[in-house]
Amino acid sequence: MGQSGKLPRRQTGPKTRRLNEAATRSHQSRRGLVSRLIGMETEYATLILPSEGSDSIEPPSGEIVYASLCDAITQDQPTVPGVFDPEQLFLANGAAVSFESHPTMQQKPGGFLEIATPEVHAPEELLACQRAVDHLATEAASRSKVDGEIRLLKNNRDAFGHVYGCHENYEAEVATGLCLGVYRCMVLLLWGMQVLSLVISLPIMAMILAMVLCNKMIKGQKVAIDGPGDLFDSLPRWLSSPPLFMLRCVHLPTVIVLRFVVRHIAFRRQRRHLTAFLISRVVLCGTGTLNTDGTYHVSAKAMAIDSLADMGGFNGEKPIFVFGHWLGQFCAKSFYSLASTKQMFGRTQRLQIGLSDSNLSDLAEYVKVGSVSLLLDMIESGSHQKLPKLKSPLHALGRIAGDWHLVSRVATSHGEMSALEIQKKYLAAAESYVDSVPAGERGEAPVVLTRWRELLDAALAFRKDANDFEDALGKIDWLTKRIMLDELGSDSEWLARKKIDLRYHELSTEGYFWKLATTMPDVRLVETSIIERRRRSPPSDSPAARRGWLIREFAESEERMLCDWNFALVGEGRNQRRINFSSHQYV
Repeated sequence: MGQSGKLPRRQTGPKTRRLNEAATRSHQSRRGLVSRLIGMETEYATLILPSEGSDSIEPPSGEIVYASLCDAITQDQPTVPGVFDPEQLFLANGAAVSFESHPTMQQKPGGFLEIATPEVHAPEELLACQRAVDHLATEAASRSKVDGEIRLLKNNRDAFGHVYGCHENYEAEVATGLCLGVYRCMVLLLWGMQVLSLVISLPIMAMILAMVLCNKMIKGQKVAIDGPGDLFDSLPRWLSSPPLFMLRCVHLPTVIVLRFVVRHIAFRRQRRHLTAFLISRVVLCGTGTLNTDGTYHVSAKAMAIDSLADMGGFNGEKPIFVFGHWLGQFCAKSFYSLASTKQMFGRTQRLQIGLSDSNLSDLAEYVKVGSVSLLLDMIESGSHQKLPKLKSPLHALGRIAGDWHLVSRVATSHGEMSALEIQKKYLAAAESYVDSVPAGERGEAPVVLTRWRELLDAALAFRKDANDFEDALGKIDWLTKRIMLDELGSDSEWLARKKIDLRYHELSTEGYFWKLATTMPDVRLVETSIIERRRRSPPSDSPAARRGWLIREFAESEERMLCDWNFALVGEGRNQRRINFSSHQYV
């Protein structure tokens, strides 16, 4: 691991084994606390290293790299295309693969591979599925056939300052009482606006289609549309920009109403009581980043956050609470999903969190989702009166994320507090809540609390003594990386330090975290056999189980199958039939 080879070894201890056994038992019971539907979407940056003896200077385009990775994944297990995006792949293990790159950038090097885990009901299962996805992506990169060697980085910020990462998804009560009635009225209004927007959009889409076909005829190309992206990819920007602007204007009223709903109605309780926790959580679950000016932040994702709740895509905003999937439901998918909008009337919806770093540490990954799931149980039960609230959330986020010494204090409803003090408040409240629940209904909550306490204690030890970092190695990503950077010495050049910053996240045997983990088996919380099982199939109690089974049945069938998270379309034309995976929807 280069300069990081001096880190000490640790062995698997009885405490970790007992925790793993407890988590397995509580998962098998599948009842009580921390059992809501959860999932994660992670973006992996692609890095192309030239092959030995290769004369090629220009790396392959992002589109070619993505196609190569998809080919390798398809060889690993059955896959089918997505309903709304033919380039998206749904896998037999319940996951889904997408190409996260703007259409105008697909012919250029780079691009991000996004893989979403299957929906599961427990943090332990989600951790196993996420690690299975990491291994699947790593092996696909090693088997991909392009001019060069593909490396994947599971990080949050590249050397050019582009910020990406992961999103967490939780099934939660969107509203209660009168607020739920108002929410449903607004959804009804949005459904009507969706229908109206669709009617107005049809002539514009017809005009775009005519321009595309005429352009292909003039160029002597095949007169056919290969997919939605082909509508704009084949047109010059000066020709495609006006109709695109017209479509945005048509959908603008819907966006305005939707923005009002997400800022003032949807998930009000959860957002009010989770914001301080999520902002202070970066000191435990951040992955760290080295800036161009040499400063170090504990979270790369935090640097890009510019709002509390918003679309997260309409104007490029990056909020803490993301509602881009709702934007897609009412705008981007209008031509296909008028009927599925009825799912938006449900009492429970998908709460998506954008302030989330892509962790390599198993403990941080587990605590990240386990703590939020437990706090959602607590908030929805009404046990949230004593939780702190930040006076200026975005300002507090900047101060906390920019202070790796962990000394900054921010204004809260409980007075000025540090991030670690805020975490202690939330942990104490969660412990009190779990104690109030009968032992037989606590589910995986005791394991969540124990691991949360372990992570917090490691950070507190470092805060008390900067030389006391052994308990944080391999567990707190940003601190582990910071120790590696410090080993280079204060006189080291920025490029050498940035190399460690990036290669810490590399998913290969050359990745610095992976090298560290081989010397510290205690940091691994999921057994290899479980990871391999989740790489092939989702948990049997997951809504993804039926989806995975159908994919295995129809991937090699003569009948064409298209897939989405909640349903599949099998066959074509009049014989096409829709198959819903579960009455328990996850929109």
